Parts: sequence; structure tokens; C-alpha cells
Amino acid sequence: MQVKLLKEIVTNLVGPSSAKIVDLLYSKKNVNEFLIAKSLKLTINQTRNILYKLADEGLVSFIRKKDRKKGGWYIYFWTLNSGKSLIKFREKLQKEFEILQQQMALKKSQQFFGCKNCHIEYNGESALLNDYTCPECGEVLELKDSSDEISGIDRQTNKLSGILEELAKDIGEILVQEEKVKGRRLRAEAKKKEKERAERKKERIKLAKKLERELEKAKKKKKKSKK
Repeated sequence: MQVKLLKEIVTNLVGPSSAKIVDLLYSKKNVNEFLIAKSLKLTINQTRNILYKLADEGLVSFIRKKDRKKGGWYIYFWTLNSGKSLIKFREKLQKEFEILQQQMALKKSQQFFGCKNCHIEYNGESALLNDYTCPECGEVLELKDSSDEISGIDRQTNKLSGILEELAKDIGEILVQEEKVKGRRLRAEAKKKEKERAERKKERIKLAKKLERELEKAKKKKKKSKK
């Protein structure tokens, strides 16, 4: 489910030819951009333009490193942000879902009239203001049967509702995993800092003992010189 949705997101943003990026980056980290370009059969500049568009949306992130073999030029390494991608996609679908619900409520609560010549739809108020005649051609407006439209909207809302439920499940799993990774990283950083503190403390103790020995030597040397 995740891969399919991620491909749909990428396709909507940068076109169907770029959906393969998901396969290249999914469950991987820091993928060399030249490998991506080669797999997509695109130039490096074309590949970067696609990835920059996705980065602007927060869907991918990158690190860059100097390649000394190529004169110190920077090479970018890309990672797919699955969690952010799916959250962004969910927000988009949620807006579509709300619009469909508003359309459904409108279709159920109001009457609509149409012109068979111009194929223009008017709500009850507009039809009344125009004396139930088309302002474009003068044809008498006919009351529309909205049952088919309501059924179509209902199918769309049910489909979106199912996708949103799947997204919620996928996002929840990703966020849990990300929290685990974050926890491991924080514990590793804390352990590293604790080790560094212990090393610094050890060095201070070592230095203090060295100074103590030097002072002791200096005292002994001073006593001998007095004798």
C-alpha cells in the first residue's frame, strides 16, 4: 500500500516517468544521485530537477559530500521521507473528501436546474432570478435529477474513506518506527556524550596526578638544594 501511494504522490508532482524513484529510494538511505540518474535513464541535471521538486515538498531529503576524484564537486545522496510523503498525501485527500461531503450535502438539500442547449447548471435561487429560463439562450430550464450525481459522489467518498483509513494505519506504523529509530539515536548520542565526559574526566585526573607528581619532585629538589 505504501509504495503504491508514494508512487502516486511522486507521479502527481513530477510526472509518471519519475515513479521509479520510489522503487530506488524506498527503505534505503543516502542513494547516490548518479545511480538514480542511470536507473531513470536521465541526465544528472534532469534527475536533480525532479529530486529538488520533491525536496521542496519535503518528500525527500539529501546529504552532500565532496568527491575528490571529480575535482571536489559535490555529490548528493538522497533519502525518501515516507512518513512526510504519506502525511502530505493524506492532507490532500482529506481536503478532497471534505469538498465531496459539501457537494453531497448541497445536492441533497437543494434543487438544481439545467439548460439542455448550453449544458449549464443553476441552483434554485439562480433559476428563480432568471425566471427559470437560460440567460444564455432563453431556453426553459429543466429540473435536474441529481440521484446519479449523488451516487457518484457517494462512491468517491467511500473510496477516499477507505484510502484514508489505510493511510492512517501506514502513517501510524511509520511514526512508531521513526520514534524507535529516534530513541535509539538519542540513546546512542547520550552514550557517546557520557563516554566523552568519562574520557575528559579521566584526562583531568591523569593531568592532576601528573601535576601532583611534578610538584612533589619540585619539593624534593628544593629540599636537596637547601642541604
